[in-house]
Amino acid sequence: MKKILITVFGKDKPGIIAKVSGLLFAKGCNLEDISMTLLEGQFAMMMTVCLHTERTYDSVLSALDLLKLAPWSLDCHVAMLRGKAQRGMKHASGCLPFVITAFGRDRTGIVYEISRALAGLHVNITDLDSRILGQGAKTTYAMLVEVDVPGKKILIKVKRLLMKIAKRMDIEIQLKPLERVSF
Repeated sequence: MKKILITVFGKDKPGIIAKVSGLLFAKGCNLEDISMTLLEGQFAMMMTVCLHTERTYDSVLSALDLLKLAPWSLDCHVAMLRGKAQRGMKHASGCLPFVITAFGRDRTGIVYEISRALAGLHVNITDLDSRILGQGAKTTYAMLVEVDVPGKKILIKVKRLLMKIAKRMDIEIQLKPLERVSF
């Protein structure tokens, strides 16, 4: 079975998920992994979809073309996935999963500084969510990042680097172990 990655984005309105999932259901697709959010009033969704036949791919493309038309006016992109599926495997085995939170006055470079420090230590970011909260003088930047730390020695370096970034940027950064949940 082939797998594809579908992204859908556009102005938010009720019913988008029902429309997209209905089109894919009608084509016999299995939705395996979905992430959806609103970004400043814009709907944004990514999903991995399992196709049962080669012909399904072409029919999925045709069905998704319907989303470009009114009243939906959504943009879609489809890409074939390669490699072996890792169902339920968000965090690499042998790594230590952690959550990093950053809060403070909004300023340019917070995501860059933290992600650059992590990349330099070969720490993989597995999820990132950030928001600007409030308005005016009470505006606060909030970021939540899940990461895979490749070992305890690296964890010590990560803590030191994050403390330096927090001090330099005058923000609060916390690092906590991610509790694993099994279903």
